[in-house]
Amino acid sequence: LGLMGACRRIGLHGESKMILVSGYSGEGKSTVVKHVKEMLEETNVCFISGKFDQIQQAGPLPAIHAALTEYCNYIVDQGPQNILDTTKAIMKEIKSDVEVLTSVFPCLRKIVGKS
Repeated sequence: LGLMGACRRIGLHGESKMILVSGYSGEGKSTVVKHVKEMLEETNVCFISGKFDQIQQAGPLPAIHAALTEYCNYIVDQGPQNILDTTKAIMKEIKSDVEVLTSVFPCLRKIVGKS
């Protein structure tokens, strides 16, 4: 799978990557993503996903929220040191905008706390 190869290359150079999967309804995108996620469970790749459903959602925000929630849960499951490291990285990048992000994505509070 091209998606699998792309996912295996993630982290080779210490970088984060985002892969978008698109196509027509009923083509099996969700099945492919689920399969790749299962195959990568044994690796050191943090694979998160969010699904945009044009019929049920007014915009892409619910898909981003789902993916970010999955990521926050992953970080919390990794333990206190990973939470601390992630908090530092987030605060370094977004600084004072953290309150805006936590109001839109409350799941981030699991990592950065309440602002």
